[in-house]
Amino acid sequence: MNHKKYFLIFYCQIILVLSAFSQELPPISNYGISDYQAGNQNWSIAQSENNYIYIGNNQGLLEFDGARWTLYPSPNGTIVRAVQVIGDRIYTGCYMELGYWSRNNLGLLEYNSLLDQLKEPLVEDEHFWNITSHDEWVLFQSTNRIYLYDTINESFKIIDFDVQRTKIFNLGSEIFVQKNTGGLYLIQNGKTVLESEDPVFLDNFVVGIYDHAGRKVIITEDGKFYFYDQGRLSPWEVDLDEEGALYIYSSLRLNDGSFILGTISNGYIHLDKSGKIVQKVDQERGLLNNTVLSLFQDAEDNLWLGLDNGISNINLESAFRVYTDTKGKLGVVYASMVFEDILYLGTNQGLFFKPMNSTGEFNFVQGTKGQVWNLKVIDNTLFCTHTQGTFVVKDKKATLVYNKTGTWEVESIKGNDRLLIQGNYNGLSILEKTDGKWKFRNKIQGFENSSRSMVLTNDSEVTVNHEYKGLFHLVLDETYEKVINSTFIDPKGYDSSVLKYDDKIIYTSNEGAFDVNTQKAELSVDSLWTNAFYAKGDAIKGRLVVEATNKNAWGFSERNIIFMSSDNFDGTPRVQRVAIPSFFRKNQGITGYENISYLYGSTYLIGTSNGYVLLDLNKLRDADYSIKINAISKEMPHKGDELISLTDNLSLPFNQNTLKFSFSVPEFDKYKEVDFQYQLKGEFDTWSDWFKEPFLNFNKLPYGSYILVVRARIGNKISSNVASYAFVIQKPWYLSASAIVFYTIGFFTLMGVIHTSYRRHYRKQRNRLIEENKRAIEHSQLESEQEIMRLKNEQLKFDIESKNRELATTAMSLINKNELLSSIKNDLIQTERDISKEEVVKIIDRGLSDNKDWEFFKEAFNNADKNFMDKIKKLHPDLTANDLKFCSYLRLNLTSKEIAPLLNISIRSVEIKRYRLRKKLNLLHEMNLVDYILSI
Repeated sequence: MNHKKYFLIFYCQIILVLSAFSQELPPISNYGISDYQAGNQNWSIAQSENNYIYIGNNQGLLEFDGARWTLYPSPNGTIVRAVQVIGDRIYTGCYMELGYWSRNNLGLLEYNSLLDQLKEPLVEDEHFWNITSHDEWVLFQSTNRIYLYDTINESFKIIDFDVQRTKIFNLGSEIFVQKNTGGLYLIQNGKTVLESEDPVFLDNFVVGIYDHAGRKVIITEDGKFYFYDQGRLSPWEVDLDEEGALYIYSSLRLNDGSFILGTISNGYIHLDKSGKIVQKVDQERGLLNNTVLSLFQDAEDNLWLGLDNGISNINLESAFRVYTDTKGKLGVVYASMVFEDILYLGTNQGLFFKPMNSTGEFNFVQGTKGQVWNLKVIDNTLFCTHTQGTFVVKDKKATLVYNKTGTWEVESIKGNDRLLIQGNYNGLSILEKTDGKWKFRNKIQGFENSSRSMVLTNDSEVTVNHEYKGLFHLVLDETYEKVINSTFIDPKGYDSSVLKYDDKIIYTSNEGAFDVNTQKAELSVDSLWTNAFYAKGDAIKGRLVVEATNKNAWGFSERNIIFMSSDNFDGTPRVQRVAIPSFFRKNQGITGYENISYLYGSTYLIGTSNGYVLLDLNKLRDADYSIKINAISKEMPHKGDELISLTDNLSLPFNQNTLKFSFSVPEFDKYKEVDFQYQLKGEFDTWSDWFKEPFLNFNKLPYGSYILVVRARIGNKISSNVASYAFVIQKPWYLSASAIVFYTIGFFTLMGVIHTSYRRHYRKQRNRLIEENKRAIEHSQLESEQEIMRLKNEQLKFDIESKNRELATTAMSLINKNELLSSIKNDLIQTERDISKEEVVKIIDRGLSDNKDWEFFKEAFNNADKNFMDKIKKLHPDLTANDLKFCSYLRLNLTSKEIAPLLNISIRSVEIKRYRLRKKLNLLHEMNLVDYILSI
């Protein structure tokens, strides 16, 4: 009984939550014409076993693999209105054509027409609108007929059945169709059997028939619901009555038993299994278009809408719900709080509220215009810290209790329920509760810094963080009026804040998390918090937030929402990561002002730049995803890209070594991003960095064997498989075996030719060198002989000249002597008288000084030493005849002793004559006189 009561209470809470937050929509992904590059209208949706989505479009069949859209035009260029996936075939129907698509080894779909298997021609202007299956049969429905295709025998049966609006209602064991004016029919044994002619079937178009809670539910296009039991209809009153006139074009029963109604002009309406409205979503709330032509629920319970202009995908089971302030009424949400069953939002435009059980818009709290920083409940009172000061909020009204300056936050003082401490723009202040009302009491003297984040370590100690200056640990007096001691701790990094978790004071910045030791004024790394929130590659940006209700710590990285909670069993900290897409932080995040608050159950509210997001931790799913290589193309020289087979071990010529691989993960959750990683074994065996593009290009691969291995990361989970492809790049023709044999033969032939040529060349060169050397030797010998002859001739000439000089000298001496003696003799003979000694001496002296002897000597000397006299006269024109005579004796290399008799002077006089000659010749002291005379 207690279990039943608990379940009833829980069920009521869920219903209340669904109604209260009907405006928080699941994530919606929209795809316009520019995305899928096809027609605007989308008539039918199906999904294959590999989770690819197929849509019948105005221009053909659309395929979506989670990464890219591919359009396959219909075989005759007409609108594809009917699509159904059965096994590995995608059946389609269009104008005057029906058939199926199958995938070839290139990864592309190929069309196979079934018209050739028809025994009867199609009806004129026949359009196919619906396709369904039953056992081995595939049913194609047009406005004129129902074609039953036997996939085993590959044959058709035809049922003539005119309808105005084509709908087949396949309930598994039963298949219903509605005739224009003949009621509801059941298809049995290849025929249509009348099921009911109730006026509802005669006067209304049926848009849905479903099994629901053991009964059949009929839905008509005007939004009426009926139970159908044993041929009888009974109305089912649902919430749609208050919607007025509705035109329902499509319908769908979801796996959870709820219903989706696609309207012509109001988007879609979601009803729960009891018929109550869960949500109404139209173009204003996120769809691309208000006309819903087709509905489909995929394998992950995502809702697909084929619209009159575009495609929408709604993640119904997502853990996220999004409230978007499309009108700009709220602004940026900096704080949130549920208080007295009212949801309050603090934004940059003021304070707003909405009752928890309301489906209406948020209302503005009068008097709070401006920036709200924080909302906190203390002593059953909601405090709103604001750029104007501090407000107390009660009954949807705000009262300003402090207006001296802006307030960042407010904290209670343990052990004193009458006082609160505030962190203001310019220090700290105290609020006091008097007569049940909070009032400003005093500013704490001795501290003037902005106090955006602060923690109370005990009754009289406060640690304040200034995000640029650092930490201040303040000791207050007993009356909280002044600071009696202040200790400063240098900051580390930026984006800093200080918080209290259990009994620990934690300082956080971009460099990590640190324990604060206020006694030693030190910061020490906290490994648990740092590893949790600042892990390499996934560090949070901004500040950590400790949510007030459950005391969980939250941080936001680029890829994850990270939160740490204490295990209820043993109190051990537990860290969990919730994957978020990149746009969440880039487009919606409030870096440095992150905020999160607890709402109900397992749901939390996260403020964003354009509203807020709800996160339900119980809806986090850890699904498995697989990756597949979809297409491979090679670059053909002068032809562009060409698709190649997906079959492994393909061998490609070397000139086709530029390849492109396309792959994907068929995952359609807007809040789960897919990243890829690969190895190219044969080139490098390590995993690459993660990347987002679902393709890889390899340019000019060297020859060899390769295996490409690709995997995916969906959110935080690695794909359950790796996709691989083995291929070979052949050696270039110039490195092939035949080329190598040719090169070998050519090499040895070339070596032989070169060897022969070199031998011939060197033989000729040797002979030429021998001849040249022989001639050179002969020439050298001839030159040597000539040189020897020249030297001999010069020697002979020198000897002759020398002999001539000696002869001249000797002759001169003999002549002088003979003449002297002859003169003496003649004088003595002719003299008749006695001649005295003195007379003889005079005669001899006269003979010795006779100039004729000199002239004779001079002539003889010139004959022996030609040109000497001319040269020395030219060099020294001031020399006298006696000087020249003296020079000639010196030229003969005669000594002073030898020269003295010739000049008839003493040796001493010869030396004096030498000295005087040196002066006339201007010789240097170190130069020898004879050497100089001989050198002329």
